[in-house]
Amino acid sequence: MAKGTVAPRSSSRAASCACGALRVTALGAPEIVNACSCFDCQKRSGSAFTYTAFFPNDAVRIEGEARPYRETRSAGRWHEVRFCANCGVGVVSLLEVFPHLTGVAVGCFGDPSFESPGGFYWAARRHRWLPAPDGVRVVEEQ
Repeated sequence: MAKGTVAPRSSSRAASCACGALRVTALGAPEIVNACSCFDCQKRSGSAFTYTAFFPNDAVRIEGEARPYRETRSAGRWHEVRFCANCGVGVVSLLEVFPHLTGVAVGCFGDPSFESPGGFYWAARRHRWLPAPDGVRVVEEQ
């Protein structure tokens, strides 16, 4: 789907962990798509950043056994990630700041044409080899 294109509410996307035991179906277009290079996201993902699509809670169906991990971030709000109980991949994110949204790790969709992020947060903490993406709003801190 091209950047800026809105998926009809009736369209669905499927995401899953590496082993397929934790599955997510999301209806329609995400309300927010973000990338983040804060140290918490780097440690949680084991990578240089996270890339998450946030859908309305009622547009997301989660199937399979998930284990939650909740922490309080430096801004004082909690962030919960739900990992597959079998393979350990973090698929779902819940944030106190977005109580009406459910985040899904974009890589779990297996769709290289997924929308680009609308924002790249904590760019000041990105790995130096990682350039700020062209055409994406860059926020040095949050």
